[in-house]
Amino acid sequence: MNKERKEILNSIRDYSEEQFDQLIVYLSGGGLVLTIGFVDDVIKFETSTAQWLLLSTWICFTISMITILFSHRSSLRSIDLELLGKDKKSDFWDTITKFFNWFGLLSFILGVILFLIYVMLNM
Repeated sequence: MNKERKEILNSIRDYSEEQFDQLIVYLSGGGLVLTIGFVDDVIKFETSTAQWLLLSTWICFTISMITILFSHRSSLRSIDLELLGKDKKSDFWDTITKFFNWFGLLSFILGVILFLIYVMLNM
């Protein structure tokens, strides 16, 4: 693979990862707002069953957003260390960034699943 093609692919990959982070934050924030409104308008929280599912949903969405924010910070730390030539430390922070990204995604997915179960139990 020639150098120019590799740079283009790296650029596309970086853009894709950036978009992924934004998407998770938007979806988690939107999910939080949507579920609060849904419960207020459709299902009355006070009379619903398994209220812990809804509270867990909100916690998952919040954790997802916070985790992605930490992901951004650890990514910047990794890049800064790479620029200083500290490859091992940079690799460590890159691993931390990947962990945060996966954890944020899994928290979002768990939040969606918990909310769907809550809705099914209360409709």
